[in-house]
Parts: sequence; C-alpha cells; structure tokens
Amino acid sequence: MSHYLPIAGCKDQPLYAIGARFDSPDALLHAATTLRQSGYSSFECFTPYPLHGLPEAMRLKKSILSFLVLGGGVTAVLIALSMELIPSCLIYPIVVDGKPTNLSALPQYIPITVALTLMIGAITAVVGMILLGGMPRLNNPMFAWDLFAGESYRGFFLAVEANDKKFSTATVKQLLQDLGGDEITAIHQEGPEGR
Repeated sequence: MSHYLPIAGCKDQPLYAIGARFDSPDALLHAATTLRQSGYSSFECFTPYPLHGLPEAMRLKKSILSFLVLGGGVTAVLIALSMELIPSCLIYPIVVDGKPTNLSALPQYIPITVALTLMIGAITAVVGMILLGGMPRLNNPMFAWDLFAGESYRGFFLAVEANDKKFSTATVKQLLQDLGGDEITAIHQEGPEGR
C-alpha cells in the first residue's frame, strides 16, 4: 500500500492533519463515531450547517461558557445592588417622598440591576465565545486545502489532527478510506510567505 497523499500547505512545515471529504452527513456522523470509538480524540468535523448528533458522536465536552455568563450575571447583580444600596441606605440615608431607606426599598433598584446584569452577561458571552473559540486566529491551516477552501459551504469534511496520540499517517489514511472518505489529503501548516 502506498502512503502517498496529496499535500496541501507548505510541505516544509509540520503536518497539521489528514483531511477527508464525505458525501453525506450520515457518512460524516458514522466516521466521527468510528474515530471516537477507535480512540482518536483530536479531530474536527466541518459542515455547512449544524448537524444533529455530531457533538454526541465526537463526545465533545460541555462548554464552560454558560458558567462564565452566570458568573458575569451574579457579579453584575452584586455590583448594581452594592452601588445602589450602600449609598442610599448606609452612607446617605435621605428620605425622599416617604421612600424607606432600608431593604424594603429593594424594588426600586430592580430596573438598574436588570439592565446591568443583561449588559455584563452579554459582554461576558461575546468575549468568552471569542476567547474560547481560539480567536483571534488569522488563518486556519485547513484553508491551505483548496478543496476545503472552495467547497466548505457544501461539503462534509473531517480532519484528524497530527497531535493525536494515536496518529499514524498510514493508519489514518486507511481508516478514512474504509469509512468512505475521498479526496484524502495531508494538510501542512502554511509557511510565513503563504502557499
């Protein structure tokens, strides 16, 4: 069996992954499930639309983004209430129009608390999503593969990354062929001068 694979990217740079294109979403789901059952953990699937069941097939862990947003929301509530209650109830307790200066006045502070909670929660969600997604990254080595760069809007692609502990070029190539992948390509990092 020949280990020859077409090369994308700069062949002088380190190998990033071995990629394959699949004809249908079901074939990609089957390939992801089989790879995971075979012990591979560093692989990515690329689809033109969200594919039901793919995160389960890849056994992706739950993101910590929801916990970050919860933390941002709780922090916002604490900041808003302390900024409103401490001056109004402790430092400068001034009675205006018969409003109480103790915790029974809490309902009047709800609008500001809700607004600050929504704002800080939204900012936390956006910044967390950007940072957890690995951005800002100017380029992904997958774009060195002309087939992926040109047909990613309508294809189903899978890339087994070279940093996986079970990675072997010949084994991964044979496994992807057995799973029905075609256009199997060795994807290298791009050099500093580009392709």
